[in-house]
Amino acid sequence: MDNISLDRIIQRSKAIATLDTRTYAEVARDPRALAEAAIIVVTVAVARGIGGLNDGANGLIGGIILSLLGWVIAAMVVYFVGTRITGTPTTSGSVESLMRTLGYASVPNVFAIFGFIWVIGSMILGVLWIWTLITTILAIRAALNMGTTRAIATGLLAWIASGIVQILLAWIFGLSIFFTF
Repeated sequence: MDNISLDRIIQRSKAIATLDTRTYAEVARDPRALAEAAIIVVTVAVARGIGGLNDGANGLIGGIILSLLGWVIAAMVVYFVGTRITGTPTTSGSVESLMRTLGYASVPNVFAIFGFIWVIGSMILGVLWIWTLITTILAIRAALNMGTTRAIATGLLAWIASGIVQILLAWIFGLSIFFTF
């Protein structure tokens, strides 16, 4: 975790949240961004956990555990789908580049901390789901060097696959479900 800069994390997070495609490409290429993305994923996990307090302690624990597991699982599933199913000969990238971009793409979910607010919390979570869907498509596009249509197809197939895995994990551990993308 050397050379981690809070200022760089904040600047990149703002750029990712505002859909700046140059920042997605920068994060995909920067090996230092993996530790930064991990910090974002942990921050989002805590926010989701706090936002899920309506579910009691399981909401907090479930939010943290499933966010972290979901990040890694999602990167692996997206890599497999993007390179084996929807990819082309020009598709390139790695699980690590996907972990970097997908970690950063989860940044809108820091607002999931407000998920516990009655009525409004559900609306906030709905907006965050759409926002994160868009940031995720851009993250996949940048990390795997593919067009938008293929990134959407990759994201959809990977979302279904990792959603099934997350549902199974939540069921096994008796936790709330927190989809990562």
